[in-house]
Amino acid sequence: MDTENDPLLLRRDLVRNGRSDSDIRSAKAAGSIASLRRGAFVSTRTLKDMRPEDRHVLNVRAHLAAANSTLVVSHQSAAAVHGFEMWAPDLSKVHFTVDRNSGGRTTKTRHVHANPIADRDITEVDGIPVTTADRTIADLLRVLPFEAGVCVGDSALHAGSATVTGIDEALVRSGGRGIVTARRSLEFCDAKSESVGETRTRVLLHRAGMPVPRLQVEVRDERGRLIARLDFGFDVGVALEFDGDVKYKKLVKPGQESSDIVIAEKKREDGVRRFGWFVLRVTWSDLDRPNTFLAHLQDAIDLAATVPGPRIFDRPA
Repeated sequence: MDTENDPLLLRRDLVRNGRSDSDIRSAKAAGSIASLRRGAFVSTRTLKDMRPEDRHVLNVRAHLAAANSTLVVSHQSAAAVHGFEMWAPDLSKVHFTVDRNSGGRTTKTRHVHANPIADRDITEVDGIPVTTADRTIADLLRVLPFEAGVCVGDSALHAGSATVTGIDEALVRSGGRGIVTARRSLEFCDAKSESVGETRTRVLLHRAGMPVPRLQVEVRDERGRLIARLDFGFDVGVALEFDGDVKYKKLVKPGQESSDIVIAEKKREDGVRRFGWFVLRVTWSDLDRPNTFLAHLQDAIDLAATVPGPRIFDRPA
């Protein structure tokens, strides 16, 4: 079955193009297509190579195709449609919002939220009716734990899709409970955070009562040339870099190997140290088992406080 143009295969389109229900059953039995829901399928080869968020967007489209009423995609589903990064999202259900004060319902595959929603809170992305970026984050900050909420909030702010003011206004319009919790999470969000790993690191430092670092600190030489940009910089002179596999994959250019990037990172780190910075790295495993990492960070901060601070040149001479 042809999936070249669109991975979502709807029965009505397949039949229109000459396929029969027998053909569809045979394809399912052979394992060449998988069912997303009644009347909606996807190539198993395509599905295997998709990220969970992209698979979820296919599920969103499949549910919309079968809907008898006007539904607006919202919450985690809206974040997936917008392309925002999330930490450990629950994508087991497709989320929709309807404009009413009660009557929400949930099934095994979808959750319909009943909340006031204004026209200005609705947009369209690739033909999908979805809550705006501001409203999406407002909804999620109400229902997600602090860390997960800040992760998706940081992603939307960093992308420039949402603003703190816009999110707060959407919170007011949507009404309901959880606004105090949502505003507490929103206050911690920061557009300078560039990844879920960096955001989770910020949350870890906050919960551990560590000094508040500056984000995306530029290290320049005496002539103002950029030596490096640090994920986190503590004023005492400690640089902290989040070290994730995705970070390195993004840096690899055509014709380069991962080893080339590792070597370049080592030279970059040496350049930072040359200007008086102590450099530490934090990994995914550190975030899950943080005690040793936090102890090393505190040791570095204590040691840095005993020596002259880093040489900082904020602008070209």
